[in-house]
Amino acid sequence: MKYRQLILFLFLLLSAGALQAQDPLEQSPNYQLAVIIGGDTIPRYYLRELNVVKRVSLTEDEIKKNKKLIRNIKKMLPYAKAARRELDIVERDVKDMSKSERRKYMKAKEDEITERYAAELKKCTISQGKVLLKLLDRETGKSAYMCVGELRGKVRAGFYQSFAWIFGFKLKARYDPEHNKEDNLIERITLYVESGRL
Repeated sequence: MKYRQLILFLFLLLSAGALQAQDPLEQSPNYQLAVIIGGDTIPRYYLRELNVVKRVSLTEDEIKKNKKLIRNIKKMLPYAKAARRELDIVERDVKDMSKSERRKYMKAKEDEITERYAAELKKCTISQGKVLLKLLDRETGKSAYMCVGELRGKVRAGFYQSFAWIFGFKLKARYDPEHNKEDNLIERITLYVESGRL
């Protein structure tokens, strides 16, 4: 009888050790089962990451009434997302450059982007351009004026703002879906497009 208890004890001991060795969290030096705060032991749990999606409503009437806006958003959203990726790359690359290196890099990057997108964007309508400016601000968190000012300087940004004003564009206008009805509609439609419901 004692042999069975000894074998069972050794088996449990060895299997517990094997289970511990296979736990990937325990191999991490930061792994803790609990945290002690002010003398209290508080258990620590690791949870899976969850994606939180805003629930928005878009009525059938709004969809019928705004078909042109929906079409414009579908067409311009990929450009806004591409602009965000390009801006992230540029900001990362120019971070440690001198002023002259930065100027050369920015000129080359501007030529590259112009070559890649100018032909397609020239075909866009004025209403699509306005939607693109809103979506750029939505994606980057900066107005078009701020982006140009940071990357190419205030003089160039002022020139573009003056030129855009002639065609009814406002490069300094911010995207504010919480306080602006038009921006709110654009936000709701964009969320529907991103989720594949439109």
